[in-house]
Amino acid sequence: MNIWQDLVKTAVVGTQRLELKITTQDNQLGEVLNHLDTKDKEGCLLSAAGTIYFYQKAGKFIAIDNNKTIETCDLDDLPYCSHASEQHLGIMLSGEYGAILPEWLKLLADTKKNVSPKYLPELLTLGSRQNNLRKYILPVLGKRGIWLATQNPEWNYVSSEDKEKIWKNGSLEARKNVLHELRQSEAETGLSQLQSIWTKERAQERASLLEVLEIGLSVEDEKFLEDALEDRSKLVRDVAARLLAQIPESKLVNRMVERVRPLLSLDRNGIEVVLPKKCTLEMTQDGIDESKYIPSLGEKASLLLQMLSFVPPSIWSNDWQKTPDELIKIVENSKWEKVFLEAWITATIRSKDTVWAEALLKACPKLSKNLTNSDGSIKYLFKVIPESQIQSLILEVLQQHPDNIFSSANPAFILLVNTPYIWDEQISQTAISSIKSCIESNNKVNNWQLSSALATFSSKISPSVYSQAVNYLNFAASENIHKTLIDAVDRFLTKLQFRYEMRQALLV
Repeated sequence: MNIWQDLVKTAVVGTQRLELKITTQDNQLGEVLNHLDTKDKEGCLLSAAGTIYFYQKAGKFIAIDNNKTIETCDLDDLPYCSHASEQHLGIMLSGEYGAILPEWLKLLADTKKNVSPKYLPELLTLGSRQNNLRKYILPVLGKRGIWLATQNPEWNYVSSEDKEKIWKNGSLEARKNVLHELRQSEAETGLSQLQSIWTKERAQERASLLEVLEIGLSVEDEKFLEDALEDRSKLVRDVAARLLAQIPESKLVNRMVERVRPLLSLDRNGIEVVLPKKCTLEMTQDGIDESKYIPSLGEKASLLLQMLSFVPPSIWSNDWQKTPDELIKIVENSKWEKVFLEAWITATIRSKDTVWAEALLKACPKLSKNLTNSDGSIKYLFKVIPESQIQSLILEVLQQHPDNIFSSANPAFILLVNTPYIWDEQISQTAISSIKSCIESNNKVNNWQLSSALATFSSKISPSVYSQAVNYLNFAASENIHKTLIDAVDRFLTKLQFRYEMRQALLV
């Protein structure tokens, strides 16, 4: 509005140097502004600014299209969550305990209930802003939530209608969502869709859409990806090479195996390494990037690391007749330890080798010592292994290392913190006992790491052990526990209580 621009201009220049002109309109705002005292220049300017602010904040009635009819939604088949669960959801949506929301949504879906209508708009808006929450939100919207989503374009991620229209004219993000959904249900159809528009897209879009093929990736995608290795854009070539590396039977993986095999040999002294002489044109086309130079390793060792990352680690277990545990032990403290560990982690994640993933997770303190982003690597390794196997692995390591589970040198601590799953009851009970022992042995120490870890543990521990946690972690004043630790324990128990009550309300 012009009147606002005039006010700003006068405020910047000053009322003494520029005459204040208030051009009013024939409306309610103009009626109020006409009654301002223009003799008091400064007061008039401030009053006008305040009036306009409140006028804009009040808004206006939206135009109503009387010719448009909106179909009413069908009744929901499933019941809504209880009033108590509603209150828990409200607390999480307000920002407190927000990290627990996925746990609540998943349990709501498991108990075959829907979100109360009261919170549907807020939850739909949250899903439009945080893509990672959508997979938890969609199953609990019910028919009313799906109907409501069609009334707001910002919530179009919910509706599967007009996919063809979105694919042709939608934003890159919207088209990626369509392709993602297709790849989950009909991987070959998704590939065909991508092929149909491939030559019309710019390099950035081609690379971004190509990444979605990771969903449902198989040998059926190899030919298209091999062709993409010859794309004129490096962005596209890099994505294609990364995807082909995840297909152990691919020609690219076989080519890389043939390049690396002559460079490595195993004898009684360990693994002998011959560094590659140079990065050839064929290696570059297969995804080796000469510019990814790691100063601490050197140029040729950096090349070897990249090459080795393309080779499924089971190749070395089979070639040398050694288990993953034995090979990890062989490279320990050698000059090539960092190269092998980093390459084996990447190759394990790419080839989804559960045996190697478990062996590397057991050696997680070595990963922390050698890698700059060891936590990120550990989280990706967890994705390779089924949940039941992860729970067994963590319990095994925790029972082997029950002391000082808050030390980053303890493999149990690293696994407990980074696991993507809520610990099972047996792990949780063992962890509670270890927490109690650790606090009692460090009762006069302001242990920041322990306090920080408790905050993480409060989201991981099973709520079923809440009563045991209260009994075990109830310290008497005579025990001289540091106030910082007492406060950390109180926060831990308060959050665990919330999760316990949250689950109880949903399970009723």
